[in-house]
Amino acid sequence: MRYIAGTVFRGDKMNRISLASITAVLLLGTAPLHAQNFANGTFNTDASGWALSGGCVPAAWDGGNGNPPGSVLLNSCGEGNSDPAAAQTISGLTPGATYTIHVDVHLQVNIGGGTGKSFGIFLDNEPGNPILMTEFLDGNWHTVTTSFVATNTSHTLIFAAELDTRTPGGPGVATDVSYFIDNVSLTTPFLGPVTAVPATSDPALIVLGALLAACGALALRRRYGRRGR
Repeated sequence: MRYIAGTVFRGDKMNRISLASITAVLLLGTAPLHAQNFANGTFNTDASGWALSGGCVPAAWDGGNGNPPGSVLLNSCGEGNSDPAAAQTISGLTPGATYTIHVDVHLQVNIGGGTGKSFGIFLDNEPGNPILMTEFLDGNWHTVTTSFVATNTSHTLIFAAELDTRTPGGPGVATDVSYFIDNVSLTTPFLGPVTAVPATSDPALIVLGALLAACGALALRRRYGRRGR
């Protein structure tokens, strides 16, 4: 048995505790080392951290609407040469990893009828690189989810409304359907086995090494202790 800080641990219990500690550290070490997300994705008090653009009227923060309030209103004049948009650059991404975007979307006003593709999410360029196009013409909040594979360590994510014929694969006419967006977030699943090996200075690996060394020492003490009996 072992005495640690006044507590008695017998052999099997000590082994279980050691294995549980190692498992916890291993799980910690396999988590993404730098979880990325949007700055100010809830728009509670303003739209700081976001680049808002548009045509005759740019996208703007709205304190009276949201899920809960506030939000960003993507509303302009429905012109065919620009779209109201909100953009943010995310850094620290892992090339080859899949990232999932979540955003709550609500219709603000539908002028002239929808086309099924009046709202879009774009990667690095709008209207040139859409990763999702959709439409919501009812009075409900909808959570939109779409994914992309990072090809660089940073990408600009763009949310736009009132899409038009400039958008590849988009609507055949200029749309004038505006939206509120709220609760923007970014997640990534476990990166899988094809990932870079963490540096040996990673804290989780240092702790893991110390635990393995301690467990090895305890095993040796138990073995030689039994021989001496």
